[in-house]
Amino acid sequence: MKKYRLYIIALCVAAMGCLVSCHENIIDDSNKIPEPSTELMEVSITTKINFDDLPQDVDLSTLRILSMNGTDCLNLDGSAEIATYEGYLPQVLMLTNAYDEVILMSRADFHSGEEVVLSAHSTAVAFVTMHPALSGAKSEVYDQLVELVTTSPAFEELVACIADSSRNNISFADPSNTALTNALNKVFEQVVGANEEEDHFEELPDEGLENMPQSTRADELKGITTIAGINVGPFYVTTEGSKLKVLTYSLTPFYSGTVHHHDVVDNFDIPSGDDRGIGFFFNKSWGSNPAYYQFGGEGEYKFKFDRDTYESYFDQAQHIFCNILEVIGIPIEKALAMNLADELVRYTIERNVDIIGMLGDPNLDGWEVTKTVSMAALEYIKDGKFEAWLLKHGAKTALAQASQAILKNVVAVYKVYETCRGVVNLVMRAAMRVNAPMQVSFELYYYEGEITTATRASIEKYSGDEQDGIVGRRLNEPIRVKVTTIGSDGSEVEASNFHRVVFELEDGNGYVRDEEIATDAEGYAQTFWILDEENTDTQYLKATVIDIVTGEKISESVTFSATPITSANVTFTLDWSPSDSNCDIDLHVYDPSGHHIWYADMTCGCGAYLDRDDVHGPGPEHIYYTDAQPGKYLVYVHHYNSDTKGTVGFVVTTEYDGRTFVNRSSVAYDEYEYIGTLEVGNTPSTLSVGEAKPQTRFYYDESDSQLKLENLPRK
Repeated sequence: MKKYRLYIIALCVAAMGCLVSCHENIIDDSNKIPEPSTELMEVSITTKINFDDLPQDVDLSTLRILSMNGTDCLNLDGSAEIATYEGYLPQVLMLTNAYDEVILMSRADFHSGEEVVLSAHSTAVAFVTMHPALSGAKSEVYDQLVELVTTSPAFEELVACIADSSRNNISFADPSNTALTNALNKVFEQVVGANEEEDHFEELPDEGLENMPQSTRADELKGITTIAGINVGPFYVTTEGSKLKVLTYSLTPFYSGTVHHHDVVDNFDIPSGDDRGIGFFFNKSWGSNPAYYQFGGEGEYKFKFDRDTYESYFDQAQHIFCNILEVIGIPIEKALAMNLADELVRYTIERNVDIIGMLGDPNLDGWEVTKTVSMAALEYIKDGKFEAWLLKHGAKTALAQASQAILKNVVAVYKVYETCRGVVNLVMRAAMRVNAPMQVSFELYYYEGEITTATRASIEKYSGDEQDGIVGRRLNEPIRVKVTTIGSDGSEVEASNFHRVVFELEDGNGYVRDEEIATDAEGYAQTFWILDEENTDTQYLKATVIDIVTGEKISESVTFSATPITSANVTFTLDWSPSDSNCDIDLHVYDPSGHHIWYADMTCGCGAYLDRDDVHGPGPEHIYYTDAQPGKYLVYVHHYNSDTKGTVGFVVTTEYDGRTFVNRSSVAYDEYEYIGTLEVGNTPSTLSVGEAKPQTRFYYDESDSQLKLENLPRK
């Protein structure tokens, strides 16, 4: 059940769309769910400063509290009475110094009469949740997001980095502070990421952890999503009698569409989803009411959709502007926010900023668009247009002025986010609606009141067949297939996003990470295969294509085989984020004999070997020991090279003696991260009755660290 639940969350994140049409014969709008209330009201709160997180000689007269209602001075005791808002979005408070730099923040769903403490802790919460991938969490789910953030193993490390910056009276928004960016990216990886093989992970034991920072503990982290570049297509479509039933997702681009049937072409445009936040991932709802396509005469129906249009890019730009507005918590209703975003897009185009062209670039960098949108919003405010718009809609002048100041500081914080590379940026791309396929097509038959697929497919093995692998372990290569779509006339057609590949195993053949997964835009699908622990004979895995609308099998099957081996008794595995191309990070292990296994020395006489040096990513790399000797094994990860030179997220999995330890962390460019020490003890071949087996230990002890990076050989 747990694996199924995480798979559904992954499906929700990778899914980008909603199949909703304005065509009067297609949409049943009679049971529309009412919009949630967006009523806003002013509230008064008291703020207090945690002096432990400020310089000892701080001059309170130089500090200011910035809220959505303007700027306030502090009292002598470091408190202030603040007017702000309560509504459907969390609000932001910022403490600025004499240089107008932010040194502390708080972001929360404020209520009248509350006392809010601005501290390194509150700043860390705000720092994480203001990221464009997370900022859209509405008030009703914001507490759930905060809980994920504050229980992250790396959270206290981030708090310490922020406190250190504040005590030195400098802004934490410094992208050159690699200790801070490293800690921040660890939190992102731990909040957004999730374990791939969640049923087989264990926490590090508590023993020997007295001096261990939280960032290196290998907790079982569920996160928001298991997103890893999976694309299940933009729609979730099922059949119900003689209707096509459409359940919509909240994060979807606009599609121009048509339905061809009986020599007739119906226009079938698909509006974008109206939600821009991540609340969808928490409440797991589809985000809108069901919509239905009523089939008419019997025959074949061809559905074609395209988002490579001006209308789609314009709509996409509107949503990105809304993302920025939600980051700063501007308290306006969603409908008004879209109206404002429409003005901002047109304002940007009038100033000859080609935001539409940027969105049409297939090599889109999400941060380039985000920076362009942020700067355009600042210019809009400076021109006085934002204030005029707000006044037109009944807002106060102070709100416009405060929004400008907050947005300026948000743009500064974005410079730090830009250095963080990993799954959080994949989620941001999802929120920006850039992962959905450009074109989608599928064909259905309707005869005698029954809807069936009109599509066939062929499937071929692409990679991962005939591997050797350790029993009970994941195979090195993913199991990958290539699906080719065959149309109703027997010809090869464009890859359909409405295929799904089912991976099936008989008992004794292990298990796969994803038993059912959709093809990507190019027709590929992949999963990882973990071999059965008890079966030393050849193991087999079968893959078959099914139609994603009807669930019918539409291809023959292909069968993969793997040969189990039992020689390795210790395995260290390194995987890293797929979001950066040409990213090279390396796994290093020192064994009890003092031998260093790494890319420059991949084997030794003790039976250890590194299987490969992946210089482009995302792994995996493995270091095996076929006869692990008693003693300490020290594990490190080094960021050797990357195009972005940012901070990269990774996972190190250590397997020994039937136990698995997982560390999800990050490493800055040209730096290394000490992961921990595996202690292998002498295990007697026989144990007396009642005698306990020696405990496997994996712990963190900085004094063990001995990796030196001087004079690394070039690759």
